[in-house]
Amino acid sequence: MNLHLQSGATPLHILKDIEFSIDPGEVVAVVGPSGSGKTSLLMVLGGLEQATDGSVTVAGTAVTGRGEDELAIFRRQNLGILFQNFHLIPSMTALENVALALEIAESGRSYAQIMAAATAALSAVGLADRLDHRPSALSGGEQQRVGLARAIVNRPKLLLADEPTGNLDQDTGARVIDMMFALARDNGTAVFLITHDPALARRADRVLAMNHGRLSPVIQGVPA
Repeated sequence: MNLHLQSGATPLHILKDIEFSIDPGEVVAVVGPSGSGKTSLLMVLGGLEQATDGSVTVAGTAVTGRGEDELAIFRRQNLGILFQNFHLIPSMTALENVALALEIAESGRSYAQIMAAATAALSAVGLADRLDHRPSALSGGEQQRVGLARAIVNRPKLLLADEPTGNLDQDTGARVIDMMFALARDNGTAVFLITHDPALARRADRVLAMNHGRLSPVIQGVPA
């Protein structure tokens, strides 16, 4: 997989000869300096950017070359995305933010079933007593947990997480990570996470290092 982006008249070679796979239930951490291509890789995996050449397949579905409508359906049915900056809808309660993910997914569930699933997801991340709170009434850690509940409510085959603990204190970040690892273990969800936290990376099943657009395995803390 390669990704080129155009900057003026000069093409930028963002991702170079990327080749890797993630197994169901596996947690893969990607580390590397800012600007090395980590977020670009996450965007390509999620179909939010298109690889210039090569192919991307997620859960048996070819992502490369699909139109925006097809990609939107693919993401709804297969992906959960946990953003560093939460991206919650401020006018909606925690319950409504999570329920919306199921409504958009066109899951065929009734309103009652959607609300029950959203409530269960929020309870799983320790927010059963915050269902009716809007984002402005929640702490940063609570907002991130709402984001996690939204990302997992549809039991995705792949969870993409961009610096999931970057805005959290140490204790809250540890709880969010525990929940992500439990998701992988209990539901067979593959987890691809970007982090600058060495302690978090060490907990992953596998660590990959991104440097100048190239991906390499990390062995005993040193890129191979």
